Amino acid sequence: MKIDSKVATYEIAKHLPNKTPVAAEGKPSSPQAGPEKAGASSKAAVVHISHASKEAQLAEKIIHEAPETRDAKVAKIKARIAAGDYKIDHEKIASKMIEQDIEELF
Repeated sequence: MKIDSKVATYEIAKHLPNKTPVAAEGKPSSPQAGPEKAGASSKAAVVHISHASKEAQLAEKIIHEAPETRDAKVAKIKARIAAGDYKIDHEKIASKMIEQDIEELF
């Protein structure tokens, strides 16, 4: 199965919180609090996490939480195979393979 990176990015991005900069203490910081605008006496460190980094963290979390297999679906298919009524639709498989190849070309 092919996962389109644009769709995956959208699916991940819609779960991300707003893009407010975060200070070292974990509280939102204002744009004026940056070192270039703050006085010399201000030593507060400001951490900005990029959108791509947030996406990568969320993707990693989703991957680790997802089960390796869908046990119920696997058990159902095994039962159908054992009963002899699991039929493979060769035309559907061939159609999906061709469709995927065409998508990869464009």
